[in-house]
Amino acid sequence: MPKYTQYILSAAIVAFSLYTCEEPVDTIDSVFLQDGAYIHIPNHHVAGVEDSTTLALLNTNVFSIEIWASGDILPEDTTTIRALFTISNNQSNPEIGIYRIPTEPSGILVWMGDGWITDREIPDCDWDDINNFTQVVVTYDGTEWAVYGNGTLLERDTDSFDINIGNSDALIGASWTTVNDLTNLQYHWYGKIDEVRLWNSVLEEDDMKFRYKNPKNLTRHYSDDGLDPLFGLWRFNTEVTEGGTIPDASTKGNHARIYSGSGSFTFSRDGAN
Repeated sequence: MPKYTQYILSAAIVAFSLYTCEEPVDTIDSVFLQDGAYIHIPNHHVAGVEDSTTLALLNTNVFSIEIWASGDILPEDTTTIRALFTISNNQSNPEIGIYRIPTEPSGILVWMGDGWITDREIPDCDWDDINNFTQVVVTYDGTEWAVYGNGTLLERDTDSFDINIGNSDALIGASWTTVNDLTNLQYHWYGKIDEVRLWNSVLEEDDMKFRYKNPKNLTRHYSDDGLDPLFGLWRFNTEVTEGGTIPDASTKGNHARIYSGSGSFTFSRDGAN
């Protein structure tokens, strides 16, 4: 092949990678949480100091939470909800929570502000199948919220919430009993977490099917500022041990740590495709 043709092909590949914002190929693609393991995301916000990178951006009431995960068969006779993502307020009450409904193999339950906003079944979801990865997206723009599952709008409504997480840290795979007390968590997730993203913007409904079918892409169209609203990106592509760092690939510095708690965790090559 002529050298100039090789250069053209190489340039095209680089441009395509930027356009799709694909993550690097890696042998590890998810983490399997079992019997009490969880991921802890510290909130580095300093009261009274404006910051465009910390979890306190959720207080602006404009955000999107985007998750790919699979479930596993729960302990026999369990009736306890299972937490995908949660963050509380200074009174230890939940502010935002996304949960699995234990009695419905495709059910999702969402909490925002002062209470439950919806429970819906997700098409093509089976939380009892460890290899069936599901997309869950929750958005809020200050007046209107929406919940999506596997590229489909599940529900949209208008509500006014005053999100105030205070100094609460966030959890993936568990929920606080007392805010920021890691010794007494609840609602542990059973299953694999592939990727979690936090955006300081509202993801568009028109892009949801694309995002569902292209889970490794951060955006549909490349632009110089397309990733500016991304302030949390945890991909679980590197194997770590107890207490190890899960890097925030958004470059905003919201690095997480993973703990076995009362259970265990293992890293997996399985993930959303």
